[in-house]
Amino acid sequence: MKEPVRLVLTPHPDIEIGIGRKEIESFLTLPDAGINSDTGVIMVVNELSEMADSNYQQNVLRPYLANKLNCIAVGVNYFGVYRNSQIQIRPSFLHNINRIYGLNLSMESFADAQNGVDVYRSIAEAVVHKGITSLDLRCQPHLITGKDEYQSWGLLPAIDCLQVLGEVLQRYNVNHRKIMAFGKHYGAYVALLMGKYAPHTFSAIIDYEGYSRVELKHIISGELMEPDYMFSFDLNNNMQFYIASTCNNPWTIEDELSPQYFSDSHRMIRSLLYEKHFIPSETCYHIYHSEDNGITSIYDKDRCVEILDGYNTVFYNRVTAGDQRAEQTDREFLDRILTDHVDSMQKKSTDTDFSLENNYIFNCGHKSYQFRFDNEGRIQVGII
Repeated sequence: MKEPVRLVLTPHPDIEIGIGRKEIESFLTLPDAGINSDTGVIMVVNELSEMADSNYQQNVLRPYLANKLNCIAVGVNYFGVYRNSQIQIRPSFLHNINRIYGLNLSMESFADAQNGVDVYRSIAEAVVHKGITSLDLRCQPHLITGKDEYQSWGLLPAIDCLQVLGEVLQRYNVNHRKIMAFGKHYGAYVALLMGKYAPHTFSAIIDYEGYSRVELKHIISGELMEPDYMFSFDLNNNMQFYIASTCNNPWTIEDELSPQYFSDSHRMIRSLLYEKHFIPSETCYHIYHSEDNGITSIYDKDRCVEILDGYNTVFYNRVTAGDQRAEQTDREFLDRILTDHVDSMQKKSTDTDFSLENNYIFNCGHKSYQFRFDNEGRIQVGII
């Protein structure tokens, strides 16, 4: 197995909130046989909190895809991937948990905690003797995204991945008829957004139970009585304990005058359910979604497929609740897709949005987002 190639790029600016950004780190796994005229590219979009240079991504999944497909398999540590890197106890949390449960916790109560699990266990031990197995939603520890980032929820990660793809196409002489993207859950959502923003670039997009739109509980910090993240673990007596957590996102839906107000325009550019944003293309979509996966909506995916079917070739595998295929591994899933639909992994045209220098304007109500590509592999996104 060849050593991955590390590629570091200056990131695209944050066009919505304007925070400073750190470099994009990405990793390229080349096929063991080397690059030839048929070698393509597959963007392997990792899930939130899973690094592109994790052991699984770097030593298992990407080498398998690189050799199976004769592709450069690309992983990106996109904006916001360092989700939940730190847990923070805030005064508001202490005030609520002490008031609701009659406790006397303080910052010193967590002084011996070595990690997030220790913090959660300290909280659980403080209330479990009262018969409590899940905390009131007003008692949510605060989770911090690493590298001073936040959850852009799809937009900046998709731009990051497209930027890395553009650079790969410049650096390597690859088969432009074979450019694919694969992801699971959030990673699949990012892959689908890449297909929306760059409709003439990909030959195939493989979606394993991806999101289809923004879910506000993952965007808004503390303004909704829904958890962004639910942590559960077994106590020593085998009792299951649940703690909901919120995150450090700057977005708001309460203050319409705030620069961080998350408007309908922000939702629309991230939506795969807004039909006016789609155009016909050669991209073939392979979509797998189980009814009871517990993470992403089957009803949203039904609508997403209905829209895509009017503009692209779509293979939709809608799996009923309880089907054993819901337990398959990534490799078992991909083996089935790549065996049954190998011909759909290439398109007829060698054109990409970069080579065509395409310019798209996505009308999102009060705002429009402009995506511009050039033949030097660059992408520029702005709000007009």
